[in-house]
Amino acid sequence: MKKLTMQFIFVFCIQYTLCAYADESKVVALTASITVNNKLDRDISGYIHRISVPVEDGVQQRLLSVRYKHPEVLKYKRHKRGDTRYVEFKFDVPAQSSVTRSVIFEMELKEYNYKDLPKGTIPYPKGRYIRPQKYIETESPPVKLLSQKIQSSSKSDEERLLAAFQAPQDIIEYRVQSTKGAYYAVIHKTGDCTEYAALFTALARSMGYPARVTSEFLFASRNEFSQPNHHAAEVYFNGRWLPVDPNLAIDSKLGYGFGSGRVSKITLTRDFTWVWSNVWPERFQPHEERPKVTINWKVEIIRGS
Repeated sequence: MKKLTMQFIFVFCIQYTLCAYADESKVVALTASITVNNKLDRDISGYIHRISVPVEDGVQQRLLSVRYKHPEVLKYKRHKRGDTRYVEFKFDVPAQSSVTRSVIFEMELKEYNYKDLPKGTIPYPKGRYIRPQKYIETESPPVKLLSQKIQSSSKSDEERLLAAFQAPQDIIEYRVQSTKGAYYAVIHKTGDCTEYAALFTALARSMGYPARVTSEFLFASRNEFSQPNHHAAEVYFNGRWLPVDPNLAIDSKLGYGFGSGRVSKITLTRDFTWVWSNVWPERFQPHEERPKVTINWKVEIIRGS
């Protein structure tokens, strides 16, 4: 994943700040277009494509509708992790042809600030969101040591989580790189948005607070993507999942921080859940190259500035 660069952050904040403060909500259409290019001399019958549904009902956004203007039936299924769903559909791709299918997710995006929210009603999420996993090494000695320091110097849940939120900003020197995770960030003190999110998540979990990484589309300066271009996090606090973005919080004018944010990004998946997957219906011979599958995502503003 290509990560947000510091140069982009500061150029973007100048342009974005001029209009961001007036935003309260937006309705946007997130379109996922899937193209299968079959150069084989035979038909591909029953190709199955799966694509993640954006977070449906969160502090920051709400799914209004899903539109699919093709003859196939959409099947809704639940991810094994991440508390989100995906849609699945099956279609044929004739020989020597390309077939495109589009799914349109209409979303309402909302400004939010956790200090203005009433206590939530979501039960405490037991299980995986408190345990270590790949890139979120809660049991590694440097992460545990840092979380213990935060716990000993902070009195309340809010103070501890705010300190965990601040830690990546204090420790990590921003550098675009492949995904390394929380342990790497503490040891090498470099990373991009993924390491900021992973370190916060690891610290929160190490202190006993359920947390998870989110994959997002940040569309402030562009509206077309091949995949999500940003990582942030969510933490369970005061009966609800709160969005947390320690990376964009580097510059306060962007409007994102701990439990607060504006309307220039869409949360697609949680907990490193896959964005899309597929199933090929036939066995391919060794000499045959599988048809190429490309995904294009586009954000269009329907209502709101």
